[in-house]
Amino acid sequence: MSSLRLNGVTVVAPTGHLLLDEVDLDVADSETVAVVGPSAASRTALLRTVVGLQRPDEGEVLIDDADVTGLPPRRRDVAMVFDDYALHPRRDVLDNLTFAATLRRKHNRVELADRVEEVVVDLALRDVLDLRPGKLGDDQKQRVAVGRSLVRDASLWLFDDPFSAQSERVRPHVRSVVQRWQADRDRTSLVATSSVDEALSFGGRVAVLHQGRIRQVGSPQDLYERPADMFVAGYLGSPPMNLLPAFRDEDQLVTPLVPIPVDDRFEEAVGDRPVVIAGVRPEHCHVGGADGDDLVEFTARVDEVEWHARAQYAYLGFDLDPALGEVLDEVEEMFEFDLFQDFLVAQAPVGTSVAVDEEIAVAIPRSAVTLFDPDTGENLTAG
Repeated sequence: MSSLRLNGVTVVAPTGHLLLDEVDLDVADSETVAVVGPSAASRTALLRTVVGLQRPDEGEVLIDDADVTGLPPRRRDVAMVFDDYALHPRRDVLDNLTFAATLRRKHNRVELADRVEEVVVDLALRDVLDLRPGKLGDDQKQRVAVGRSLVRDASLWLFDDPFSAQSERVRPHVRSVVQRWQADRDRTSLVATSSVDEALSFGGRVAVLHQGRIRQVGSPQDLYERPADMFVAGYLGSPPMNLLPAFRDEDQLVTPLVPIPVDDRFEEAVGDRPVVIAGVRPEHCHVGGADGDDLVEFTARVDEVEWHARAQYAYLGFDLDPALGEVLDEVEEMFEFDLFQDFLVAQAPVGTSVAVDEEIAVAIPRSAVTLFDPDTGENLTAG
């Protein structure tokens, strides 16, 4: 297998829109990295640049430490699943599965036949082997495209939203097939997806791509527990992190729901900033109180209750000054993403009775509060 490195890759669309902005990314030999972000154009531009369909305006692409920036796709030995499937319309499913692999010189026919058989079974393609793409549904076309990539020998595998056409019931299975194939064969892979949950469950590391920049690369746990900035904090998680404006008032940070005492950690993080953004995950907002020291405690009225599978969430509304709302709108415009709400989401234990209009007690460990710079989005408490 091979490693992949992107050094300062910048790609500008013909319209002048910046798709990739000095992107640096390393994928180690035999590693799978998931790339997630709200913009499909940036994710696709990243993969097209790696495969050689897009020449970067700046920067370089290295595969196994060899600079391939100027090489055409056929000389990069990269297998890719395109978001539009890119199947040969006049070839049946079996021919589509094997075509790319048979183009390689001295391919082993027996090994190829074994791989095809395994893919046909794993991806439920047995009944459509004799059909052409025009006779298939989008979900079947996508599985053929995925299977074609899996059976091929290559130095690097790229997947562009490879499960988007699958039903909710089938999607986890197809994803697990790809994960198992790549892991069992020590393959180097880059998977671009629009699904945060999928990205977090797919590989050892996840790269968050937004506004053309890699915001953070790390394990799912790192990204969730130690987000590099406000975007990562507000983008990852369902529900995402609560983000509240917090004003410095002597020895406390005043939020719309509760003042938070300033300890040494917060003192160093806040510095001379008059305003910061306080973030806390819903699961750290303990309904009914919590045991332990150094808790931020308050009561609030429940505006709404929502069930997510086995989790119950209470939505606690608050009022924002209109002038402050305008400031937060400017922050959202900077990030081009909806970050702020006029409520806090608290996770209630299973079995706890929570009702609309009820006043409930909430306790938040101060150690679970993250502070962000409203001007840059930087995590001020990451250290």
